[in-house]
Amino acid sequence: QVHSLASASLTGTTLLARQGGAMSTARSRGSDGRVVEQVPPSPSPTALLRFPLSDKELNLKAVNTILSSAQSREKALKIVQYSAKLLAYCLVRAAGNLPSLGKHFEGLAKNLSTARRFFKFFRWFKHFEDIADACAEKDSSFKQLLYLDVAANLVADVAEDITSLEKVGILKKGVLPKRTEYYSNWCQLVLAVVEIMVSRIKAQRAREKASAPGASLENKRKNSLAQLELSKYYSDLVKAFWDCELSFANEFAFILSGLFAALVSTHKYALKVLK
Repeated sequence: QVHSLASASLTGTTLLARQGGAMSTARSRGSDGRVVEQVPPSPSPTALLRFPLSDKELNLKAVNTILSSAQSREKALKIVQYSAKLLAYCLVRAAGNLPSLGKHFEGLAKNLSTARRFFKFFRWFKHFEDIADACAEKDSSFKQLLYLDVAANLVADVAEDITSLEKVGILKKGVLPKRTEYYSNWCQLVLAVVEIMVSRIKAQRAREKASAPGASLENKRKNSLAQLELSKYYSDLVKAFWDCELSFANEFAFILSGLFAALVSTHKYALKVLK
């Protein structure tokens, strides 16, 4: 009889615990026969915040880790820069005293652009690491495209560094030819086209893995990241149209493209730091 009572008590406790799980509480019967409610610890507020497309918690430690990266800070400054450009664009065209405030934000955007150039010096060194990935590629045609991508990145970044020497005041104005920045911008346009070609293939591969039956969450996230990266390079192309002073380029599209590219890039580099 005692054994039967114990079994019934255990069964009742199991049922109560299962029902309690739905109510975020668990119930058990004590030695004296009374029902005791056990409330599990509530999750911390930071646990409810996740970095997009990852399992990383967005807490103070994660924020400090992101800010410790020079690339993440530079991309964050890019967001502020193009936000200031967008404000300036709208305010300059407004009525009243707002245009004068727009001029202030125009100056802020220019100063932020100069500040970002310090972060980007010698960025071209990192592209030598991409040579190994190009060598490991099995598809011969895509391998050649990856080599072209490395070369385009090197040329574009070195050209930007040369322009920056005068922009930040290391060289006196007039030392470099007047059209140095213009030709540097054309290097960025060519790079954007090459990056789109490379990213389209990478995005297609990621989409095939993500659409396969039983695809893992990791592959689905990689697919989303690949599609975002491809859209970022299209934005870079729109930006380059304006920088290269093409007749059909639009300033508002240039600003929006720059802001979108900044958001995607910041997310990309922050995610790399958190891994």
